[in-house]
Amino acid sequence: METFADYILAEKDYGRKIEIMHYLKKKTNIFFDNSVIFKSLIAKLFIESMDIDIDENTVVTAMLLCGCKKVNNAQDIEKIKSYAKDGAEFLSKLGFSKEFCTICEQQNRYSNSLPRRKESDILELADNFGGMLLDRPERIGFKVDEALVLLEYRNLKGKQNRYLEIIDYLENNDVDSFVIIDDEKEYLKGTDLENNLVQTSLYDGGLKDIHIDKTIRIWI
Repeated sequence: METFADYILAEKDYGRKIEIMHYLKKKTNIFFDNSVIFKSLIAKLFIESMDIDIDENTVVTAMLLCGCKKVNNAQDIEKIKSYAKDGAEFLSKLGFSKEFCTICEQQNRYSNSLPRRKESDILELADNFGGMLLDRPERIGFKVDEALVLLEYRNLKGKQNRYLEIIDYLENNDVDSFVIIDDEKEYLKGTDLENNLVQTSLYDGGLKDIHIDKTIRIWI
């Protein structure tokens, strides 16, 4: 018997996938709006522009579905932490494989699911980049409870390691230009990466237009 998972994964036409998602939203009241469509297009463009062994159909479908249990403008810490896990459980009931559900769950860094899949990194990148481009409420800044969640999962004890992780990535990948966006700067002070940092603030509006302008200047 064909499941919903079989149906949408078998559909390779992007426009038809969107129609299927609208049908699913109508039937199950999942979280699905134009921002999700926008981010799925970003994920699609990332894959098409990168030399990476990854299945585009899987990633685009996952981008459309990974936030299905997201609560818009959630104030509850537990909901912020758990929407991806709740979504993965929901997707499992629709017939998606354990691997697909894990890819979707790992899009949310608050998930403790390991090891991470490279598909999940694409989802996270598209989600963050899309959120930066869209004029969404979270660009105004973080509320106290949201900031606490970020701090809890930031691994502040590993500040020095973050520098080494960036260096390791640059040495092992063909990178022409890069930007580091972070509200922490101590781990980059006096290093050769300091000029590539765009520092934001949790307490002063989060990501602002001035940061986006600086990001573009560094990138170019």
